[in-house]
Amino acid sequence: MVTDFTHDSHFETTVPLKLSIPAPPVPTDIISYQLPDDSRELIILGQECLKNRLVSEAEKCFATALIDDTNLTAAHYWLGYLYSRQGRYAEASLELKTCLAAQPRNGRAYAELGLVYFKMGHIREARALWQQGLWLTSCSDQSLTELLEHMSFCVTLDGEDKVVPNLCRMALLMAEKDVTQAYSYLERAQDLDPFNPTVFVASATVLEAVGCKEDAGKAWLEAVRLCPQDHSLKAKLAEFYFNQDKKEEAKAWAKMAVDMAPNDGTYRLLLAQVEISLGHFEEAEQQLRIAQRLEPEQANVNFELGHLLWYCYQSPLAFPFLRKAARAGHKKAKDFLSVINKEPDKKNRLTKAGNGGAVVEQIAY
Repeated sequence: MVTDFTHDSHFETTVPLKLSIPAPPVPTDIISYQLPDDSRELIILGQECLKNRLVSEAEKCFATALIDDTNLTAAHYWLGYLYSRQGRYAEASLELKTCLAAQPRNGRAYAELGLVYFKMGHIREARALWQQGLWLTSCSDQSLTELLEHMSFCVTLDGEDKVVPNLCRMALLMAEKDVTQAYSYLERAQDLDPFNPTVFVASATVLEAVGCKEDAGKAWLEAVRLCPQDHSLKAKLAEFYFNQDKKEEAKAWAKMAVDMAPNDGTYRLLLAQVEISLGHFEEAEQQLRIAQRLEPEQANVNFELGHLLWYCYQSPLAFPFLRKAARAGHKKAKDFLSVINKEPDKKNRLTKAGNGGAVVEQIAY
């Protein structure tokens, strides 16, 4: 059984006033071969993955180690450690409690479980766990003793109810008022949950708001990489690229979101908008018709489909969708119908324009 736990060397409560986005993981072949059968080797490999920020691969290693031995204490500890830093606090708590049930004198597990409670805003419970760990820990482990003493008596963080989410919200609120303070909040959140995609989403939003587009893109990519199964993050990254006029990148990520969640009409709407910007009207119509079947009352979908059909010379088919969007209070639909009613010859003028660039110009309202 593996019992040689390692831990962060310190617990930061203050950070430099500079936001930094981690570089992408260094290319590595540590998971390019078949996973080892030995549980100790799996734990070591999982730790190596964590060092390289390969969180999905690390989770696979630790979970695989538990398949053959559900009582493997180290695997439960490291899963708890990982889940805590991803913001998955309920799962982290379960794994760490399982670890402590098998090793009730494991000071590292007390430190980690206390940190989970702290990040959930349960400060009193967190301190009780840290003090329990301090009481049980061998005096020979000086670094752990110092860590638990610091946690028990020195750690405070503004009385936040739920620390990391609130730090992210505060950063967003401060972005336009005091960007240095916003960066400080994000650094503190990142120190607590370095693998939590929510922190990087907030970082991307703040960076974009202050004009740091390149760094914002890196933050979005890191958020997606840390949680590849979250299709909403892929859609948000597509929106980011679309707003930056990087249409091909936007299309690629929007398509991935659609592939992962084919019954979400909002993702198909986004993909259709990107296709329209690229001049791919048939592909856009296909996506919008599916989206309209999935969510027939969504005003944005009805407007986009009606608007597209109108400019593709299918006005009889366009009016039901435009009117439906207008009845739902869609401002652009109301304005567009108002313009059409005031200019009854507009359709004829558009028809004479032909199917070339003029239509693309008109459709880019």
